[in-house]
Amino acid sequence: MASLTPLIDVVFLLLIFFMLTTSFLQTQSLSVVTPAPSADDLPKDARVVEIWLNGDGTIAIDGTPIERRALPEGLKAAIGERKDITVTILAEKGSRTQALVAAVEAARESGAKNVGTARVEKITK
Repeated sequence: MASLTPLIDVVFLLLIFFMLTTSFLQTQSLSVVTPAPSADDLPKDARVVEIWLNGDGTIAIDGTPIERRALPEGLKAAIGERKDITVTILAEKGSRTQALVAAVEAARESGAKNVGTARVEKITK
């Protein structure tokens, strides 16, 4: 019976050769921030309701300040009868986690199917 040692040696040498000669692609990416379309460019059926959680503890729906207790009713009024509206929660740096949880619960209670969150440094009004 022939010895398999030389065959194993050749296989390991080929493995080392291919490992050393393989070049890996280094992909580079560029992050691009595209401008948001104006309200006139959006289709009439597309609508996003924003909940702003400010760092000082105040909450606003589309820029209108609202109490935390009145958040579900305010969202229902902002959403209306539409159930395909996206609710975006913008949490400013320093905002409370409890406010975020309350906003997500209020969005779900109001019937919104799409709820998204984002952390921002400063909310510009």
